[in-house]
Amino acid sequence: MSGTPLAIAPFVALSGGVFGTYLVGRSPRGRSVAWAGVVASVAVLLASGTTWLLWLRSLPIEYALFGEGVGVRVTALSVFLSTVACLVGLAVIVHAAGSTDSKDAPELYYPLVLATLAGVVGIGLSADLFSLYVFFEVMAVGTYALVPFAVDRATAVEAGLKYVIMNAAGSLLAIFGISLVYAHTGGVLDFATLSGELAATTGPGPLEAAVLFLVVGFGVKAAVVPLHTWLPDAYTESPASASALLAALATPAAIVAMGKALSVVPDGVSVGLLLLVVGALTMTVGNFLALGQRDLKRLLAYSSIPHVGYILFGLGVGFYGGFGIAFDGALFHVLANAFMKGGAFLAVGAIAYRLAGAEGKHRTLGALAGVGYQMPVAAGAIAVAVLALAGVPPLAGFWGKLFIVLGSAEVSGAVGVGLAVLVIGNSFLSLGYYLPVLGAMFDSPTDAVSSLDRTPTRLAVPILALTGGTILLGLAPAFGLDLVGPAADVLQHGLEVTP
Repeated sequence: MSGTPLAIAPFVALSGGVFGTYLVGRSPRGRSVAWAGVVASVAVLLASGTTWLLWLRSLPIEYALFGEGVGVRVTALSVFLSTVACLVGLAVIVHAAGSTDSKDAPELYYPLVLATLAGVVGIGLSADLFSLYVFFEVMAVGTYALVPFAVDRATAVEAGLKYVIMNAAGSLLAIFGISLVYAHTGGVLDFATLSGELAATTGPGPLEAAVLFLVVGFGVKAAVVPLHTWLPDAYTESPASASALLAALATPAAIVAMGKALSVVPDGVSVGLLLLVVGALTMTVGNFLALGQRDLKRLLAYSSIPHVGYILFGLGVGFYGGFGIAFDGALFHVLANAFMKGGAFLAVGAIAYRLAGAEGKHRTLGALAGVGYQMPVAAGAIAVAVLALAGVPPLAGFWGKLFIVLGSAEVSGAVGVGLAVLVIGNSFLSLGYYLPVLGAMFDSPTDAVSSLDRTPTRLAVPILALTGGTILLGLAPAFGLDLVGPAADVLQHGLEVTP
């Protein structure tokens, strides 16, 4: 159906927040910029909920943004991404306001966060490949400046340069893939009709090349192996709240963007096989890379790579066999990852804040021995997060993996069993680096840790909120499936599907 401007309320609220927080931040009361950002995020969350409730039976809703140039379509996938973006964004902004993450330039930090959120919301709203690319770049530009935000540290600047160079190259490959689709279909890019156009056109060569360019282009931002090399430094050197934003939202959103672009390809089996191979490689290599890490923040950074693999693997199983439960698992893991990774990185940031240590020497597992006794909120959040990330029931990380395993088992014969075993085996492998984290935090305290104060309330609130989400989503997965299921249907069947 044709919509109204209210259909894109989440994007409009965030876009307005970008400029509003910048203007407020330039005033003498600079810290109030944080609360302007919080208000904008809450407005987005309410707008998403309103869209979901008012138009539950009317989706999709179409609207032309900036005239006819950028088309948007509100679907269940849009509502899903908007909701995840707001939950993560709200926690990130509250944490940044209570820490030193934005101290150098709050009038820039919060607009960059909101721009990233706007890009993620836009990815869900995009109605065609061109608008998908535009919103993807909006998200990317926001993160480009967040990674090296601590410009006084050479390591942060170096990480930022690596991140920008690699992701800019990925963006060029993605737009080249889109241009191949444009040429192949005679100018058709709209998701609602593109699948039929691709099926009707002859000559698979250009389409196969386009798929590869899209996978590589979006894959750089998603940090798939072997395009992951920017991620460890970027996550480690970013301010804690920016690391949480990247790991919990921006990187998974890139995977969703890839899945959305590939959902129109008629040959789902070939797409599924490609994603299965890339996903299996990413989660396995990522787990082995994380095994040798002793810096807690860097360990969490490396451990983000396998979770990229799990989500890709779930999409691969879904595209390969048309198994809805695999799509459910992939998007459920996106939702769970938002709580798990977001809470973990914010908790590490709280510990670093108390230790007054931005440098890695304060984050080694040995240096953090006993922190569980001195900062139980932060350490408890990390403990819940790493157990959930390992897939321990009944926490949130268990269900997404279970749905992916069940989808894998639907593939006939030994292949299905092998796919399921691969996911389960990688989950057990991750315990090799998650369990030492638990052991270190509840070991005998070091002298430095013994003198630590408790987690400040202003930092504890967003940490507890995300940790609570990890627990509640695990105990009551049906609530998550109510949001995930319709969004997964959109990826599986196309953007014309109503929930």
